[in-house]
Amino acid sequence: MKNFKEWISERVAKSSNKSFSPISKRVKLHQPFYALSDEQFLKVKIADENDVDSILKIERLCYEGQMPWNRTAIFHEIRYNKNAFYIILYDDEEPVAFVGTWFVAHEAHITNIATVPSYQNKGIATYLLKEIIRVALEEEIGKVTLEVRVSNNTAQSLYRSLGFIDGRIKSRYYANNHEDALEMVRVLVQEPGETVNEG
Repeated sequence: MKNFKEWISERVAKSSNKSFSPISKRVKLHQPFYALSDEQFLKVKIADENDVDSILKIERLCYEGQMPWNRTAIFHEIRYNKNAFYIILYDDEEPVAFVGTWFVAHEAHITNIATVPSYQNKGIATYLLKEIIRVALEEEIGKVTLEVRVSNNTAQSLYRSLGFIDGRIKSRYYANNHEDALEMVRVLVQEPGETVNEG
């Protein structure tokens, strides 16, 4: 799990003093469904406390029974963290995918994105990433960031196809096996005087 207090402290100093209501209460989804085909649709919703167990179920299915974020962490994110924004997809009552993001200052940081194996390669992750980018643009956010395992070439290819560029390597980033992470950035609004490292 990421250390939210450490991460946010670097960014709050850059933000204005404007008081914001929780991100999950301010924004609306583009549409309440995602079409897998002409006849099959998934329900899309902004996650609330009732979706915590569903998010944990998706994690278990995606990470071989492991849960990178436990129930306490997910519950705290959704109930108390006004900067956290989660989208979850269901097939009838079965949870199939979710994305979690922190919206702080001028950055939307994707903390986790997962699709259960039986629903992968159907464009769901692409849809979720595009929805986060859309929300970020509406919120006048300057960039979307994330980390990905250096060994996860499939995910890196997806992110690059959506305009993310490579950033720095974070050494021994992942707690379970100490694998390095690649930071990736999708610039939405170029700030005056800022340059982007194209790698």
